[in-house]
Amino acid sequence: MAAPGTTEPEPASTGPELLTVEVNRVRIPGGSLRVALVAGSVALVLAVCTAVLLVVRLAGGGGLGAAAPVVAPAGPVTSAASVPEGDSPSEPPYRCRIERIDGRWYAGNSRTRNAVLAHGHAGQEVAEVQCLLRRAGISPGGIDGIFGPLTERAVRQLQERAGLVVDGIVGPHTWKALRR
Repeated sequence: MAAPGTTEPEPASTGPELLTVEVNRVRIPGGSLRVALVAGSVALVLAVCTAVLLVVRLAGGGGLGAAAPVVAPAGPVTSAASVPEGDSPSEPPYRCRIERIDGRWYAGNSRTRNAVLAHGHAGQEVAEVQCLLRRAGISPGGIDGIFGPLTERAVRQLQERAGLVVDGIVGPHTWKALRR
């Protein structure tokens, strides 16, 4: 016990220490904790936004990152001012001009026989595939030069019919089947 008139020192606290921030020489209890919570909340919001954008980007690209990037059509480009009245400026000018040259079918968009095309690609080669699929009696949807789900399904049908590996990807063997 302490002597009269003196105070006994208080025992040390064993609980958690209160974090404080000093603002204008006034200590605000829990200030550092607030700063940490705000910083953590901002980081969490940024992480969630990044995850959402990544999921949307991957879903829009045709799968979980396996699709090739979309390539702009290599065909003739027209501006809105040069499109005849009544035509849509958003439709690429792909036409199917089917002809047989040296025993192989061509549609007038590309002469390739070995380009590798898959879901997500776009351009003249894709329009060539679509025209040749239509010539073979398999509908790829519209002849728009975009390798979408309808074109992929049509490629799979052709591959199955030709006894090829059914993967929905146009490679040298599928080109050979399309051109014969």
